[in-house]
Amino acid sequence: MKPIRLLLVLLLMPPAALAETKYITDEFEVTMRSGTSTSNSIVKMLKSGAAVSVLDEDLASQYSLVEAEDGKQGYVLSRFLMERPAAQQTLAILEQKYSEQQARLDSQGEQIRGLEAALEQAQSDNETLKNTLRASEQELSSVRAAAADTLEILDQNKQLQSVVGQLQQEQARLVEENRELRDTTRLDWFIRGGAVCLIAFAIGILVTRIRWRKQDSWGSY
Repeated sequence: MKPIRLLLVLLLMPPAALAETKYITDEFEVTMRSGTSTSNSIVKMLKSGAAVSVLDEDLASQYSLVEAEDGKQGYVLSRFLMERPAAQQTLAILEQKYSEQQARLDSQGEQIRGLEAALEQAQSDNETLKNTLRASEQELSSVRAAAADTLEILDQNKQLQSVVGQLQQEQARLVEENRELRDTTRLDWFIRGGAVCLIAFAIGILVTRIRWRKQDSWGSY
């Protein structure tokens, strides 16, 4: 008859009662019995803080029909049921959460230290790149200055080449003029020599004639 009674109880209990969850007090272990009396057999020993689902509550006997987490059902005294988890279980949950939070903090601390190290490395790399950039800018300035000097030298070479060309032309002109002058001088000396010879020849003829005339005049006496 008891299984039939339990079945009827389960069928007639309100749906809300099936969803209600209570916890075993944290003072000691509680016996879950097959009925609403200490004379009924013990179905299971429920440890402090264990969660059970309340299926029905007998106000007269002050027993509640509950279902354990492993699926077993039985009756426990209603005064041993609490609305909230036992302090020991709550402490364990809090300690677990604290451990998890501490692990997260440690992990975040490791991440922060890693990020700080990466930031320091990035700053060092940035400073190195800045120094390299400054050195490159200085080299570029030197190259530009050298290029400007080279262009200036090339321009000066062009000017010098132009001057050299002009001087070569002037030298060629002077050489030609000197050659012409030498030719003219030679011609002048030749003409002068010829003129001197002619003058000497003419003087010689005149002198000879004068002598002849004097001889003739002397012979006439």
